[in-house]
Amino acid sequence: MKKRTLRIIVALGLILLLGMSVFIITSCSGGSEEPEEVPEEAAVIMNPLTGATVEDGFDENAAGMRPAAFVVENTPDARPQWGLDDPNYSPDIVLQGEVEGGITRTLWFYADYTKLPEIIGPMRSARPPYIKFSELFDSIFIHWGQSSSKGEYIGANTVFKKDKVDHINQMKFDESFGLFGRDMTRTTSLEHRGILYGDKVPGAIESKKFRTEAKECTTLNFDPAAWLTSFTPAKELRVKYSDQSSTQTTYWTYNEEDQKYHTSSFANDFERDNLLVLFDQTEYITKYNYMNTGNSVVYCDYKLAGGKGMLFSKGVVKDIEWKVEDGKLILIDTELTKFAQEQAEARAAEAAESGEEDSDEAAEEEASEPIVVEASLNPGKTWIGWASSNNGGNVDIINE
Repeated sequence: MKKRTLRIIVALGLILLLGMSVFIITSCSGGSEEPEEVPEEAAVIMNPLTGATVEDGFDENAAGMRPAAFVVENTPDARPQWGLDDPNYSPDIVLQGEVEGGITRTLWFYADYTKLPEIIGPMRSARPPYIKFSELFDSIFIHWGQSSSKGEYIGANTVFKKDKVDHINQMKFDESFGLFGRDMTRTTSLEHRGILYGDKVPGAIESKKFRTEAKECTTLNFDPAAWLTSFTPAKELRVKYSDQSSTQTTYWTYNEEDQKYHTSSFANDFERDNLLVLFDQTEYITKYNYMNTGNSVVYCDYKLAGGKGMLFSKGVVKDIEWKVEDGKLILIDTELTKFAQEQAEARAAEAAESGEEDSDEAAEEEASEPIVVEASLNPGKTWIGWASSNNGGNVDIINE
């Protein structure tokens, strides 16, 4: 059975219109006159990760470019991260999830890798779930080291090879290129000082001869009008990733003045327009005799299985669902999907009462097909919290 996925612009005044005509819109012309040709509108050049247009500052030369994803450390000694709150080039999307030992790590996405902070870091090693998530956006993956397969644990090295991922690993990249370095000003361990020089990234990608044009991948929807239908307040929230990562909880507070969410959990004032929490199934996998030391490491593996989610913006929250389909991340507006399905069923009932056979069959077919209305984000930058649905991840909302 074919599933219909809908992308719609929703405002308060359009709710009724949604129920009547969201599925198929047709136009008819009476009489014998030939219909006038309507000129096609020029495609809007837009940052696919933020919804920013050229008028907002997005470089039209970056249209159709593959994103780049950077693995950045998030232990307390690594904060504040270099480049995270850069006034001009803060990441378009920041993904945060658990890696091992209850700690979290971040993955930064940029739609235009020619415009990056001067320094990004501390750069850290790749993990399979982060590689898989970056593939949903067809990203070029940049990292410093990687986990390796051993025993029952499937490491990043295997995933890179199996999925044929375009990636740059500091530990195998030509040092003469000057892409990576170390900042020696912080009094912390050496592994928390590895940095990347943003202006070297375009040349590094070119030197690897990677494909730079994006193929079909995840496309986020941006529509400020869609948020006029949400009234559930969310002024403060706490995101817990799992029972293992209680020390890595992220706190957010909504600011009415700039209409953004702020957190000091990264040891700075980090702000986002949208907060997206995805609850996913996780599994803990033990790798024994790590690096032949006799010690063990327990890795957190995300399944990308889909499930429940929460979307925060403008001080309110929406319950959503999410899934991965055909290699793409799909965000589902549960309330509007339910509404659209109810409208289809109501039309089927009306058609059945009318007694018109053709209308009845069409309405029944429409009502029987699963309907998915995709969720929309407000234009702006997003933080994604990747939490466990089966190992204690949760969100606490505080409204006082």
